[in-house]
Amino acid sequence: MPISSDTLVFSVALNHYDRIYDRNIASHRLYAARHGYDYVCVSRPAWTTVTEAVWLKIELLRSSLAKGYRWILFVDADCELRAAAPKVESVSKPDKAVYLAVGFSGNVNSGVIIARNDPAAVEFFDAVLEVSSRAVPEMDWGENGHVIHVARRSETVDHLDRRWNNNADPTLEDFVRHYSAGGPMRPLYCMGLTARAVQLAVRVRLKLLKVAGQHQVARVALPNRLSALGDRCRRLYPQL
Repeated sequence: MPISSDTLVFSVALNHYDRIYDRNIASHRLYAARHGYDYVCVSRPAWTTVTEAVWLKIELLRSSLAKGYRWILFVDADCELRAAAPKVESVSKPDKAVYLAVGFSGNVNSGVIIARNDPAAVEFFDAVLEVSSRAVPEMDWGENGHVIHVARRSETVDHLDRRWNNNADPTLEDFVRHYSAGGPMRPLYCMGLTARAVQLAVRVRLKLLKVAGQHQVARVALPNRLSALGDRCRRLYPQL
């Protein structure tokens, strides 16, 4: 499928996160439509392991760059894109191709990633995937520690204004409000009754998988598993 814009906005909302965070997903669509961007919400396959779900963004960022988009904005499903959010390309700086904001932890947070199509961006995401199969000193939830690890050693990363990924300050006039797990913003997300019911069902299923030892992927197997899942997603979503 040929791309219809030079900018892509996408989110990964597997394990029914598209239904749990339906209000946020709607804000992504509105933002993309407002600026004439392509938008994809990756909600299929419906189920995968927690490890694959959080790492998939890196695999799809790589393939989206290869697709030819000039700019890519990735946002987690638990992020709300606010009406004040400017165009993606407004963050552009010379010699910088990957843009990340610092979160409440004091480290960069991979819930929002902006990438400009440049060999340096490709190298950055390649490097993150290269270290995915081993532990790094900055180990953190999901892939975030590996992103921190590579970002600290990369000259192509620029720190975004925190308004692009606000997971700490409810009073901030932000562009992206991130209701991230473990942070002060999560309790502020207003979830409808249907979304609450879906969330409960997902938690029960994931807990059962955890008991069965099937909720994660052995780190050594992660690159191959991500490649296979990425191929499946690209068949389902040709824009990626």
